[in-house]
Amino acid sequence: MALLGIAVGISAGLVANLFRLVLEGTFPFFSPGLNHDDFESLSPVWHFALPVIGCLVIGQILHIASPDLRRMGVSYVIDNVERFRTTLSVRNAAMQFLTASITLLTGGSCGREGPSIHLGATTGSVIGSSLGLPNNSNRILIAAGCAAAIAAAFNTPIAGVIFAMEAVLMEYAMSGIIPVIVAAVSGTVVTRFFYGDAPVFIIDAVTMGSLWLIPHVVLMGLIIGTLASLFVWLHRQAVGFQHLDIRVRLLITGLMTGLAALLMPEVLGTGYDTLNQALLGQSALEFLLALLAVKLVVTAIGLGLGLPGGVIGPSLVLGGLAGSIMGAFGAQLLPGNLSSTEFYVLIGMCAMMGATLQAPLAALMALLELSNTPAIILPAMLIIVVANITSSELFHTGAIFRNTLKPAGNGFSPELSRFLNRFGISSVANRRFNMLPPDADLDLIRHVIASDAEWIIINHEGDTKALITPSALATALESPEFSLEKLDAASEIIPFSHQATLLEALETLTDSKQNFGYITGRSHNLENEISGVFSQDDIIAFYKGR
Repeated sequence: MALLGIAVGISAGLVANLFRLVLEGTFPFFSPGLNHDDFESLSPVWHFALPVIGCLVIGQILHIASPDLRRMGVSYVIDNVERFRTTLSVRNAAMQFLTASITLLTGGSCGREGPSIHLGATTGSVIGSSLGLPNNSNRILIAAGCAAAIAAAFNTPIAGVIFAMEAVLMEYAMSGIIPVIVAAVSGTVVTRFFYGDAPVFIIDAVTMGSLWLIPHVVLMGLIIGTLASLFVWLHRQAVGFQHLDIRVRLLITGLMTGLAALLMPEVLGTGYDTLNQALLGQSALEFLLALLAVKLVVTAIGLGLGLPGGVIGPSLVLGGLAGSIMGAFGAQLLPGNLSSTEFYVLIGMCAMMGATLQAPLAALMALLELSNTPAIILPAMLIIVVANITSSELFHTGAIFRNTLKPAGNGFSPELSRFLNRFGISSVANRRFNMLPPDADLDLIRHVIASDAEWIIINHEGDTKALITPSALATALESPEFSLEKLDAASEIIPFSHQATLLEALETLTDSKQNFGYITGRSHNLENEISGVFSQDDIIAFYKGR
């Protein structure tokens, strides 16, 4: 799995960097010499026309495509992982690549990291599925692809690992963390090979300055947690209009973005250039206030209506803008400039990201790696906690990725579900069994009963199968009306792929009100043959024993 993690990391890093190359290499087509995020330098006509044209094109593409192909982004990955569908569609990934590229090249107010995560996750899924790995192993490779994509996007391998475990797998399991770590390292190496180790944001060394700033940091956490809740709430309201034609939804998004860009062209694109200006303290307070309000509304509603882009980048930008604003107010309340503008912008970024994604550790690690300043950890931890509690407990808003997910409850406890999801069905396979054909004669039946098998599988007509113990079969054999086809003591047994997890098996058996299953597939070098039998009791005993 560690070697596969390296393969996934390199592959996901190459795909993520290809996506970045398309974005950065295509934009100068509009005007040679322009930076890929410098929409402000375009004429006002383009400020309005670009997002409208882009949304019209994307809307038409998605209208022609099947509904399944419209499911993209981090939410799509999380939904598949939670529902054990670990073979992610390459066609969906291709659609994500195409539509996200058009979105970002035409000024859509979103980020590029979400699409990169989808592409990285699909890379891991393709590698795992092509090798026929069980679903629990595929889940780890999907998480490895996510980690590599985040690491490649920001040059932040630790944040990539934490995000994959915290937001995608939603657990920290030692069995899966090694492949994810090596994937994140490999993805970072690929990015540094092509682009060097230049940081995404221009950040100098920063410190808190004084412990007297702690009350101010807490206040910032309350305000940014409130902003994150507003962002998630607006997104959820927009998601409620999914019943409308995709072309109508994206036309509304394009017109809204274009009109906003006529007033403030900085709303276009990821906004990283504007965030860098805020880090350098080069933006006026009134401008920051207006841009924060406009970009928050445009981004939340646009993504909720179906714009195929990411939310991680906008959360960093919005948090940075809010932090810069709070820093300006703080300088007035606490004269003496106890801390720099970069300090407020940085802790604002991590607070907004943590509260919006409900991924506090990933946000903290991203801040540490982006700033390369351990001294900022104390205030960062404080503001992230306050912002997350404000969003989740005060306003009851969860992670923004959850807005487009349907509940996937199975009736089992979270602890049991998480545990069983880590193990493949072969973990409980009982391989001491014999098989009887439907036309078996009495001599063969007696021979099988006398063997050391614990179970006997009876093949019925129509490829159905039943399970019985040797002692029960011996008792039934004494009856003058004995028939293999009509054994009351035999239990129906249903098939499972060798790739299934224990949780999948337990759910299926519970839903079908059956107790026994058998395993088919390539497990133990058997192709399309039965490699083991198991029961619900075996799964529960495995859980209790471990």
